[in-house]
Amino acid sequence: MLNFILGAVTAIVALISIGLVVFKVFRRGALLFEVEGFYTHVMDGDPGPIIRDVQRDATALEQCRIDDPLSCAIRDAVLCHQQEGEPECNVLLLSGGGQWGAFGAGLFDTLSRQSGPDELALANIGVITGISTGSLQTLMLMVALDPKQTPDMRRYALDRLVWGYSPEHESDVVNNTGLIKVPLFGSAAGTAPLRKRVIEALAPAGDYRLVEAIGASSVAGYAGFVEAERGIFRYADLRELVNKARNMEHATEALAAATMGSSAMPVFHQQLRVAGTDGRPLSLYDGGVRRSVFFDRAMALVDREVRAGMAQRGIMKTDTVTQEAFAEEYRLNAPKVYVVRNGPTARKPDPRLNTSSGPLKNGQRGYDLLVNESEIGAIAALRLSNPYGEILLTTADQYDTFPSDVGENFKKDEMFKPAFMARLRDLGRYKAERDGGPWWPLSRL
Repeated sequence: MLNFILGAVTAIVALISIGLVVFKVFRRGALLFEVEGFYTHVMDGDPGPIIRDVQRDATALEQCRIDDPLSCAIRDAVLCHQQEGEPECNVLLLSGGGQWGAFGAGLFDTLSRQSGPDELALANIGVITGISTGSLQTLMLMVALDPKQTPDMRRYALDRLVWGYSPEHESDVVNNTGLIKVPLFGSAAGTAPLRKRVIEALAPAGDYRLVEAIGASSVAGYAGFVEAERGIFRYADLRELVNKARNMEHATEALAAATMGSSAMPVFHQQLRVAGTDGRPLSLYDGGVRRSVFFDRAMALVDREVRAGMAQRGIMKTDTVTQEAFAEEYRLNAPKVYVVRNGPTARKPDPRLNTSSGPLKNGQRGYDLLVNESEIGAIAALRLSNPYGEILLTTADQYDTFPSDVGENFKKDEMFKPAFMARLRDLGRYKAERDGGPWWPLSRL
């Protein structure tokens, strides 16, 4: 009996040891970027006065720095917009959405082709912010929407954008092992292929002209993410990552690090670390997890600058200035804000989620709550920070109902399904070409 017990214990210990070895071998760990000086150009994002009020009793929070790059870019856009005879300097906000970013790629590609020989898909953009898939779009659109670039350069940037969202196989983008293997691998998908693809999109075969154009762009661009250690929302100045890099190869790595840091959705995607000059690695989580997108950040800055300018000109809500007159003056002095929701705003009904349960289905429901609802709420909340300005929205809704014979209008567990992404690119084309165009306004308060 004693020998049997000892044998059983030995067998159990052996199985545990084998299991630990397998776990150590297969667990992905974090993908590492080593970018010199990366954190020099990464700033803590101000949550805005409302969220600071909510968090008053939490921890000591830094107040908004008016001299940070995003604040300065927004201020410049407002001042530019208010000058007579000057072009408008508007703001473009790009949401996350993974493969749904193919919608935005198709949209801007078509808008560019419709715009005539200049190939300027959207005129008068001064600031772009992007989260997750929107951060990759930001890199390309900083060039594609820059009037100081040549038409050929703008077309090249859009071609690289479309290429990025046109994989032949899902494995070109991620190594999708599925949610069921998360305990073994640590994530549902490895992102080493994505790293390679982002770099190839930016600098195919070592051609760095697109990276150089990003650094020289007249359009300010920012990518947002959340730092794991402190849970703080941060954003990177994309032009500075290029202009302060040692060379274009290092600049490309820095841009890829910012984009992938913004896209590293916990549990679903392999986590990512960026080691800066101090050699201390920091995990960067996806901005969509904590803040959805930094819409509210940009909107609060627009509101503050517009009201300050109006106050200097003596335009205040008084007995002699009606609410309607004040709202119209506000609208005239605020830059337009274009918002691209790279995804749907309503989930398709799925009876299986109501009739059966399990960790995978529950996880999918949690993901829907976390991502879809937070992004919808963030878009709606734009009006709280900017009550009277023009806010123009487009979304990837109608992806399964619009008239098209391109690709497939459904997906299962694929994170990047080529046929579905082809359908989304065609949806972008359809909305750009339909009567009235792709944009519609949010109602004013």
